[in-house]
Amino acid sequence: MRNIFPKFEFHYTYLIMALGFVLVGYYKNLLIFTSIIVIHELGHYIIAKILKFNVVKIIIYPYGGLVKIEDNINKSSNDELLVASSGVVFQSLYYLLFMFLAKYNFFNDYTIFLFKSYHFSILFFNMLPIINLDGFKILNIILNKFFSYRKSNIISVYLSLFFLIILLFFIKDNFNYTYIFILSIILKNIYVFYNELEYLFNKFLLERYLFGYSFDKTKIINNYKDMYKDYQHIIKCNKKYIKECDFLRKMFDRS
Repeated sequence: MRNIFPKFEFHYTYLIMALGFVLVGYYKNLLIFTSIIVIHELGHYIIAKILKFNVVKIIIYPYGGLVKIEDNINKSSNDELLVASSGVVFQSLYYLLFMFLAKYNFFNDYTIFLFKSYHFSILFFNMLPIINLDGFKILNIILNKFFSYRKSNIISVYLSLFFLIILLFFIKDNFNYTYIFILSIILKNIYVFYNELEYLFNKFLLERYLFGYSFDKTKIINNYKDMYKDYQHIIKCNKKYIKECDFLRKMFDRS
């Protein structure tokens, strides 16, 4: 039973925000905001568990949530796309249910206004292609269809920074401490991801060596750093063509 129910962790930044809401008496705001985030993250969690991803916990932040998954990088991109997009689907279903009940006067006008405001704000923010947000994960999966795994991650970092600058441009007139708080977390996430690029690529290679993945599609490449997700590779090396498994065996056995 313990494996069925998710482990929730409320990040200290969320707790600070929640305390602020409580101190000014915004109980309803906090309840609606948190319920939308929890439903959204449960969507990711349920689909991830169905697809047999190793879900560690759900972390709640002041701008959304994160389902922490510790699993192989070489998982199917299609499965990853289903997990990444499921939060939006579950949140939208929650919105439709809420609006259905609102038709029968279950909620007053102010509650409906709050729910709509938080729903669309969270939905829009989550779809931004910035690291740790759903939009970033979906973008990264799409990039992996056209670029190597390593290059996709590098492009994703720069696109994250680009869209963060665009976001700053749009909110500059309403800039406040809340935005500073959230942006500092986002910048930290980008910094951490950037510093882990080499580690992630080495993990990507090591998994392929240890688990001997088999893929339907094959690609010929000139450099092992150009390996793609969801592809088997033949590497051209010193005018010779070497199977990926043989190349990785030599590489890691030598290490």
